[in-house]
Amino acid sequence: MKKDKNTKGIMMTESFGKLIERKLKAAFLATFIVAMAWVCWNINTDEEIIYHLGTHFYSMTLTYFFYIGFFVLIYGLFASFIVEFFQREWFERADWLYVLILGVCGSAIGLVFPFKSFIIAGILIAVLYGIFDKWLQKRWLQDKGSKALFIAPFLAFVLLGGFFQFTSPSLPSVTAEDAVEFATTDKGTKIDDFPNKAGTWEGKVDGYEVERTTAVEQLEENLYLVTFTESWQNSMENGTWMTSYQVDRGSMTLYDEKGDMPPYDMIETPK
Repeated sequence: MKKDKNTKGIMMTESFGKLIERKLKAAFLATFIVAMAWVCWNINTDEEIIYHLGTHFYSMTLTYFFYIGFFVLIYGLFASFIVEFFQREWFERADWLYVLILGVCGSAIGLVFPFKSFIIAGILIAVLYGIFDKWLQKRWLQDKGSKALFIAPFLAFVLLGGFFQFTSPSLPSVTAEDAVEFATTDKGTKIDDFPNKAGTWEGKVDGYEVERTTAVEQLEENLYLVTFTESWQNSMENGTWMTSYQVDRGSMTLYDEKGDMPPYDMIETPK
């Protein structure tokens, strides 16, 4: 279809397929750039985000991109079609007004999510969407490509992720105390009543003299063997039971278990 070199009549000369393509491209650019900016802001303001910053940047940028993109595709494209229709009828050459109206439409996200940060993000996405939409339209009129506009955000995505990963601190080594604390975190298990630090508890349980020992041994860097040993006796009987776990960062695996289980409830609170 022949292109009109003037902006007047653009809606008459641009095919519907090209119109959809232009708006989808604008939606992609605006959403992706805002998602990256939002994650960068989170990384720099959230004190709990410390390690693996590159991985966090990549994963959260894509997460925000898909969530934000859903709203842009459902609401944003519809709003832009309506506003562009009125622009063609009443203010065809006022692209700035088109962008401004879209910004106002973007603030409507506050009706669903009444938070200041969401409203600001909605306005920013809508304004960027309008700018990219009109820029792509002008490039189409001038028979010029727009590949560079898509390459730049992708390069920024790769480089920012690499920068964050390179500058993020290394995880601290797992200590023996960390291993014991992790192994004794769960409740309602047979090791509930063992000391949550390396050491021994002595007392009576249901008439038995009981000794419970928590011990820890380092096997290699960030890997420990945490052992729980329980001995009991009274005038009639005695016995010993032991279980051990290999503990590393964030996980533990049963390593060994042997001996006779105590004749009393092991998760009963010691008397």
